[in-house]
Amino acid sequence: MTKLARYFHASLTLQVGLLTLLGSCGFGGELPQAKPLPSSCLAQFGQESVEPGEHMALCDRIVASHPRLLRAHVDRFIVWQHYGREREACQKLFDVETTMATLTFTADDQDDFHFSVEVICRMQGGDG
Repeated sequence: MTKLARYFHASLTLQVGLLTLLGSCGFGGELPQAKPLPSSCLAQFGQESVEPGEHMALCDRIVASHPRLLRAHVDRFIVWQHYGREREACQKLFDVETTMATLTFTADDQDDFHFSVEVICRMQGGDG
């Protein structure tokens, strides 16, 4: 066996050993799931493999993982509205409006939120 082959074999053996150890350390064979990135909601537009229901569920998971991030709520609104679920999307924004002071946001996020609520939701018959 060449020196390079021995190195590769030792490296592979170490990796397999570490994975086995991690799998037996109380994770039930599964590693913990990372929180979805807030940007993932809008990033899924144009992905042919993503079904509307799956896309909306992803945005819900992002909001659940980042409940204080206004951008996540606004992005979910955009996606739900895109798939024709505007009434439900508006209701979610109305719910967020009551806790807005506790959220984290930039001026642009706040402008997008107010535009969505005032121009889209309230002017089209939503009452909040």
